[in-house]
Amino acid sequence: MNPLSTQHNFQSLSLKDLLEARDLYHWHLSNKANVVGTAVGLYLIRTDEPWPDQHADTNGHDVRNARAKGIRIFDNSEVRPYSWPAVIVLVRDWIDATEFGHGKVDPDHMVPRTLYMPDGRAVPVCVVAVEPTEPATNAPTDARWPSTYIGGGCPLIADAQGIERTASVGCLVTDGHTVYALTNRHVCGEPGSSVKALLRGAVSEVGLASDRQLTREPFTDVFPEFAGNRSFMTLDIGLVEVHDANDWSSQPFGIEGTIGNIVDLNELSLNLQLIDQPVTAFGSASGALDGTIKALFYRHKSVAGYDYVSQFLIAPANGSRQTQPGDSGTLWYLVSSESAEEEKGTRNGSARNGKKRNVVKSARRLYPLAIEWGGQALASDGDGRLNYALSTGLSTACQLLDVDLVREHNVGANPFWGQTGHYSIATAAIESVKQGPLHDFLEANVERISFRLNELTPEQIREKLARGDFVELADVPDLMWKKTPDRVPGGRDYAQNAGPEHPNHYADIDQPNADGKTLRDMTLDNIANMSVAVWSRWYADEGEKDARNEGLLPFRVWQIFDEMVAQLKARNDTKFLCAAGVLAHYVGDACQPLHGSYHSDGYKDAPGATAKKWPGKGVHSTYEDKMVDRHSSDLRPQIGPQAKAFKGKIPAIKTGRDAAFATVTLMSEAAQILPPSTLIDEYVRLGGGSSARVVDGLWAAFGEDTAKLMGAGARFLAAMWEAAYAVADTSLPAGAREIDEQALAHVYQDKTFVPSLTIDKIGPVIG
Repeated sequence: MNPLSTQHNFQSLSLKDLLEARDLYHWHLSNKANVVGTAVGLYLIRTDEPWPDQHADTNGHDVRNARAKGIRIFDNSEVRPYSWPAVIVLVRDWIDATEFGHGKVDPDHMVPRTLYMPDGRAVPVCVVAVEPTEPATNAPTDARWPSTYIGGGCPLIADAQGIERTASVGCLVTDGHTVYALTNRHVCGEPGSSVKALLRGAVSEVGLASDRQLTREPFTDVFPEFAGNRSFMTLDIGLVEVHDANDWSSQPFGIEGTIGNIVDLNELSLNLQLIDQPVTAFGSASGALDGTIKALFYRHKSVAGYDYVSQFLIAPANGSRQTQPGDSGTLWYLVSSESAEEEKGTRNGSARNGKKRNVVKSARRLYPLAIEWGGQALASDGDGRLNYALSTGLSTACQLLDVDLVREHNVGANPFWGQTGHYSIATAAIESVKQGPLHDFLEANVERISFRLNELTPEQIREKLARGDFVELADVPDLMWKKTPDRVPGGRDYAQNAGPEHPNHYADIDQPNADGKTLRDMTLDNIANMSVAVWSRWYADEGEKDARNEGLLPFRVWQIFDEMVAQLKARNDTKFLCAAGVLAHYVGDACQPLHGSYHSDGYKDAPGATAKKWPGKGVHSTYEDKMVDRHSSDLRPQIGPQAKAFKGKIPAIKTGRDAAFATVTLMSEAAQILPPSTLIDEYVRLGGGSSARVVDGLWAAFGEDTAKLMGAGARFLAAMWEAAYAVADTSLPAGAREIDEQALAHVYQDKTFVPSLTIDKIGPVIG
């Protein structure tokens, strides 16, 4: 390069230079009839333009000017390693330079190629055609939300003027005293407004909107060293003061990778190297999202002579789901990786011909970057539409609100929150089945029923749960059948938390009658008492008149055992597998002592107990969900050995009645391993609640017993599978084939498949 040349070196321009140029030319650009917005970033080069070393054709002729470059849109252009800093001007219609003047288009409306500053600096302009449109919509994500904790990516619900608004949790923050959930102000509403979330299977109030909120701030107040006259920074940040911090986790849902420190953005650190960097998020409406930072400080609207600026404009990655309403509040993470593959990609920059570098998700590091507050839908090639996320820097929001990001709060919670027991028991049961065709078939389909032993890790399970397109069979009863059909396909509830499926998960068989005898004792004394008529009379004698409150867990096992036999005889391995998989859930319930006790959640019958307060309240979820999930990494390796070491007697199983009787036997075994009263008394002694101290105290007292319970459940489940196969006395029609997930989903979404019934309706079905 000739040092005396007047050619400008655009690569030396900084972000501050671009903002000064845009501010200086603001009125000039905004008065162009075709201009709809501006941003700053790196020059976008059309993907079909040759690279610098491709300017010659096979004959050595220069091809740079051989063809018209044509329209530039976000969808057909890219940032390349040699892209230079530029002010990006968005126009409604693409008009070729030759169209200006000569009686065609007024030359005054032409966007200049270069902005010249008074001190001699020159700033290039990149013109991009955009067509604002209605947002593209995806099918809502079918993610299986945590049952015991709320974290980043989970949905929040608020009512305003009779309209239900939904958003995503971004993260947890604290002022040193109080913990808040950070989301969008336009969703959480006025201070004191109720904010709800899905917790323990129900939509409950989890906090109140705080008076710490941000709507907009003068741009130069947020970034004093940057130019931005008559401009506001759109922030839209709201905090929810949570009722119980123990119900929340700082671990984000559906995010893969190691979470690093917050990206600290200020005038010194914010630079153009962020452009085209990969980002990822998990929105409660869309699920897993991937994108790239397309531009900075996007001016998205003007009102009464004032501009409104979004700190980040994020484009969806090729093939990724697009953000949509309901994702507001979600936290975007800057993606980095220490893998050799990523380092190579970083050195080489963007791959040619639009091929992006590949990041191994399990190896990547993620840095909290920005909170999404809205979106801009733009037309793309053909008839397509792309939704761009508008977001505010997380560090900017935290600085203005004087709060810090919460780290390491309840992160012991496994990313498959609440399902640890059912999945682990199912996997251990498959290992317990005797070698042969049945074992081979179940082993081939372990990922349909549960997860493989070497895949029961946080990162791997988080990825699978985030997909949301298939529910592993061991938790279909909770995640599908306990939902209303308008929320999930195949839901069986007729109202929220109300439906015939619920009493199928328990049976209060330890409550003594006036003579001191229990339903458990009576049933185990004589298998003939394992009948709907006998149990119904027992419930009636004890004053229970509503079948929805009469637990029938053993009869549910009877029903499913008969279904397994019938489908094996019909040589339908898909429906057999579906029945065998869901059976794992109910046997998992049976081996947990609180599912077989009238003291399922403490001593509701204690002297002085009220409808809202009693000794031991909360023990059920704290033990079975929070303790098991928090210590899953310690518990999981013990289940298989405990299954092998189990010495209890499993009754012979040849009929559905036998399977139900075996279920009562398992429930009795569970009560001996860990009596409900022992568990509740220790919970009360620890002070109750669900703090880490209480959860860890329960683990110290009952960790080994819990592994024994699950080991026993695995052995009983394996015995029931083997018994059904033996009774059917047939072979699997296609051997150890892997059953298609969608075929299984079609079965469990059918309400007539092992229909959920109350005890007054199930008799005719099981005979």
